[in-house]
Amino acid sequence: MPRYPKARLVALPILASLVFLPAAPPAMAQQGPAAGIQGGAAPFAVRPQDAANFPPLQPDQPVAVQLRPRQSAFFRIAPEAGGDVVVITRRLGRGTDTVLQVLDGNGRSITEDDDGGDEQLASRVEIAAGDRAALVRAGILGDGGGSFEVLLTRAAPAPPQNFAMTLGQAAANQTPVATGQAIPIRLRRNQQAFFRLPEGDLLAFTQNLARNTDTVIALLDGAGRVLVEDDDGGEGLASLVEVAASQRRPLFLRAGILGNGAGQFELMVQAAPPAPPADFPTTLVEAATRPALSVGQTTRLTLRPRQAAYFRLPEGERDLVALTRGLSQGADTVLALVDGSGRMLSQDDDGGDEQLASRVEISASHRQPLFLRAALLGNEGGSFDLALEAFVAPPPPNFPTSVEAANAAPPLAVGQQVPIRLTAGQSAYFRLPDGDLIALTRALVRNTDTVLAVLDAQGNVVAEDDDGGGGLASRLEITAGERRPLILRAGTLDGGAGGFELVLEGDAPQAGGGTAFPTSLAAAAAAPVLGLGEPVAIRLRRGQQAFFRVPEGAVAALTRNLQDNTDTVLALLDETGAVLVEDDDGGGGLASRLLIEAERKRPLFVRASVFGDSTGGRFELMLERAMPR
Repeated sequence: MPRYPKARLVALPILASLVFLPAAPPAMAQQGPAAGIQGGAAPFAVRPQDAANFPPLQPDQPVAVQLRPRQSAFFRIAPEAGGDVVVITRRLGRGTDTVLQVLDGNGRSITEDDDGGDEQLASRVEIAAGDRAALVRAGILGDGGGSFEVLLTRAAPAPPQNFAMTLGQAAANQTPVATGQAIPIRLRRNQQAFFRLPEGDLLAFTQNLARNTDTVIALLDGAGRVLVEDDDGGEGLASLVEVAASQRRPLFLRAGILGNGAGQFELMVQAAPPAPPADFPTTLVEAATRPALSVGQTTRLTLRPRQAAYFRLPEGERDLVALTRGLSQGADTVLALVDGSGRMLSQDDDGGDEQLASRVEISASHRQPLFLRAALLGNEGGSFDLALEAFVAPPPPNFPTSVEAANAAPPLAVGQQVPIRLTAGQSAYFRLPDGDLIALTRALVRNTDTVLAVLDAQGNVVAEDDDGGGGLASRLEITAGERRPLILRAGTLDGGAGGFELVLEGDAPQAGGGTAFPTSLAAAAAAPVLGLGEPVAIRLRRGQQAFFRVPEGAVAALTRNLQDNTDTVLALLDETGAVLVEDDDGGGGLASRLLIEAERKRPLFVRASVFGDSTGGRFELMLERAMPR
């Protein structure tokens, strides 16, 4: 991959992030204002500050663009283009993937597009007369160069609007949208369409989407509150919302484009087909007239969106437990215990043994009659099993369940493997022995997502890890130098039930003691410079960092051979420790990569660390020569 001898960075915001665009290399800068094609006069600038020195985009006059890796072309828009315009890329060279961005006079992004053009990987942006657009930037995704054309055209006049553009306009129109009639909608950027809905059970959905249009529709009440919202619940990028006749009117539908972009589609509102009668009670009154659930009975339920099932519970002196299991994909159950007047006595969402399943314990001391309500969270339907069983008290856990109990118990032994089964809201606590240690979880029961934390004697969190052990498992390193007592807490994400094995291992010290690399800026300044092409194996403990002095010349620092889900971060420092440039994942995946300029007036250092500093990590650091093109 070619590298510049010296990189001058220009920062331009793109949406919520910063993109750093390399300036033209010296060989090109000698042509005059930074120009963007090899040989002869270039029709575009490769730096935003030079765009004024080049001809603006003229309507219907394509500009051929040839870009080198990480290069961009900048264009002004000719005043004679007038009102609304469209800028597209076309005739892309093989493998070229363009991106267009519109900037205001302060370099802020107004809009951008990647693949919205008519050709594959081509781009398209609409610019309204009131956008105050100053520049159009055309670039290429990835690290390669490429060729394409940029074309500006005058935007076609917007068709007459057949929809309200605000909730207020839709509310003022007392005529609801007609059912069974497709409504063609073309939205410009930041536009939305609003419709009053009729009575009855309805299906509202988008269809016949123009290329790359991604719709979002939302159901609103009269105050504008979002009751239901859907992005891709229809076919492909289309959206779908169900509206029940029982939902209080007035109700309104808002249709827009994901990211407030432009797009074209049809909206259809039609009467929902009548739902088949449920084979279970759907109201408390109905449940009171049906036989009670039997202990040991399992009932398969299929609920429509916003539907609930009610069941009368048997009377008696036994404690019971109701639980859901066998959930269909995307189903998230919630169980509630209610009395005869509908007052909720207890409720559970995710306390079951399976992910998103529920569990409610029913004490015999509750006053009869009692009812169980089963429902689904969200706006989707789904299926699940509802079981009623006799309550069996779980055996006492084989581990401490508090910091106090762990402090009073013997420490966890190195090499010990502890099988753990947690109920909802439960965690396991263990006092840690002395020495360098690694705590990890493994053999996770289905859908268990573990979290490990190191606590001090007062229960304050010193370090925490969720998925550092690979997949949903956890991994934490504890150094011998950390002051004891320390407590290890093992739990599950969000406090749900789960099962897993906890293992404590001894962490072998570095061969020969200490580390094979400087761990401070001062130590790096006194050490030899890091050699080119010589990978350094680095093992960082939690909170540890590695420092290296950089040799002369244009070089690239990179991390590779990352182990155990290590996520590296590289930073370029001056001799005072000030950060000049930093990179997290520029090396691909979780690896990092930094380009370092050839000319410098002071020593520079590379700092290698692990993202978040809450865990250690293993990887290799290497310097390679960044050659000019």
